Amino acid sequence: MRCIAVALISLLSTVLGLPALAQTQTQTSPIIPNLIAPDASTNLVSVTVDRGLTSAKQLRSADLRRLRSSFHEGGDVSSSELRALANAGDGLAAQRYVRILQANEQANASDIAFFSAIAVGTGRIWTMGPMIEAMHLLDPATEPSDRVRKYISVLYPHAWAGNARALEAVVAFNGEGRLFGPLSQTTRDRISTELQKTGDGRIELGIAMGLLERIAASDNPEPDLQEQARDLLERAGGSGHLAVATTAQNLLRLIDAPRVDGG
Repeated sequence: MRCIAVALISLLSTVLGLPALAQTQTQTSPIIPNLIAPDASTNLVSVTVDRGLTSAKQLRSADLRRLRSSFHEGGDVSSSELRALANAGDGLAAQRYVRILQANEQANASDIAFFSAIAVGTGRIWTMGPMIEAMHLLDPATEPSDRVRKYISVLYPHAWAGNARALEAVVAFNGEGRLFGPLSQTTRDRISTELQKTGDGRIELGIAMGLLERIAASDNPEPDLQEQARDLLERAGGSGHLAVATTAQNLLRLIDAPRVDGG
């Protein structure tokens, strides 16, 4: 099976223009992200998790109240002032601050992820992309727990509301040694429910490819990985998304070929 998995990964890397997966994914990775683009509209599903700062009156500091009034009236504010407003819960200030961070090559990925999460939580869905991209750069061992809780509080409601990008992130960041830690049965069941709702098979296909990569990378792969991959591919093969269904069906045929030939 290992040689077949290597062949499958090589094939998809060529056909779909993917990088060499063995070099870009770790053995613990549960999903090959962004394998095939989703319906763009699903990425725009937005949930207001936190109304955030809606009035200067919510601020205890007179200086911050004056600063927020000036900012929302179009006045010039520094990056440090934007950061202060964002930390106080101003979603627009957080979004503006993220743009400044993105333009700085020395910016901290944790800051980009955290302040993006503040913006997304207040309904600014366009900042979810930078948030997730930055989260992929974080070290689960060192990322502050309060920031991880913020990412969870923002991503989960979006995922359960049908945002495909958020659902992929929930799958990618859950697990032993990953940013969100081991996957609970409650979360596993909810992910399964949401996958059935979305019905396009993209995430099932991505997870199956992650499993195939684990098989290819191991001299002694877990015996049930192939059957897990097969089950996911069968589900993806029934997708209404033509590219997903065709890819999954081709992978199933390749997996089964050695058995047909007696190999």
